[in-house]
Amino acid sequence: MAWYNQHMKLLFLIMAFYYMSVAAEWTLVKDKNGVRVYTSSVAGSDFLAYRGETVIEASVATVVAVLYDTPNCTDWLYECSYGLTLEELSFEENYIFERYDLSFPVSDRGLILHSSLMWDEKKAVMSVKDANDFCDNNTNSRCKKVRSLNLTTIARSSGTYTITMLDEHKTSVVWQAHTDPGGSLPTWMVNMLVVDMPYYSLLNLHEIVKEDKYKDMTKEKLKRLWKVQYDQHHQ
Repeated sequence: MAWYNQHMKLLFLIMAFYYMSVAAEWTLVKDKNGVRVYTSSVAGSDFLAYRGETVIEASVATVVAVLYDTPNCTDWLYECSYGLTLEELSFEENYIFERYDLSFPVSDRGLILHSSLMWDEKKAVMSVKDANDFCDNNTNSRCKKVRSLNLTTIARSSGTYTITMLDEHKTSVVWQAHTDPGGSLPTWMVNMLVVDMPYYSLLNLHEIVKEDKYKDMTKEKLKRLWKVQYDQHHQ
């Protein structure tokens, strides 16, 4: 079983990188406040992919801790108004839900993601992919909560966070993704959000890593915190 789980994680990451490689030609569209945003066309889609890059004054473990703090997406992830961990299969593999409140007259969106993490001493890669059918036949209270929200579903979403140690105090963060928001939205509106999403999120990330609960984070400490959350969810 352990071999199978590792094999599936590797396959998931390979598929994510292959999918994102479709967006081969990147164009710099914003370079401000230490955040660079690139966009690229994707074969077969009207919507652009995005790539955000920045350097954070924090450790790899601190940045991963922010990504793992799903309920706190509201404090940094652009337009995210609610986050919930649905299922924790292992420390490296989780299902999460995110709600995005968009400006009127656009209806709010919801998205279930399957996340997979690979992490060595100096680098972490988190890959996420839509898994909107996860709650279809799941009767736990968290899935019931998601279904009760009755949101427009983000049809497809796939991406990676690549977090690389530069030195003891600086970490490179590269966030690359492609999303189909679902429903009826003008292409120009979606492609405008494609720039705002990585720009404002990474800008906010610079500040949120300074919060006390993320300071002095280590991989071992984060695993212990995750274990407490897992035990609470799986009583």
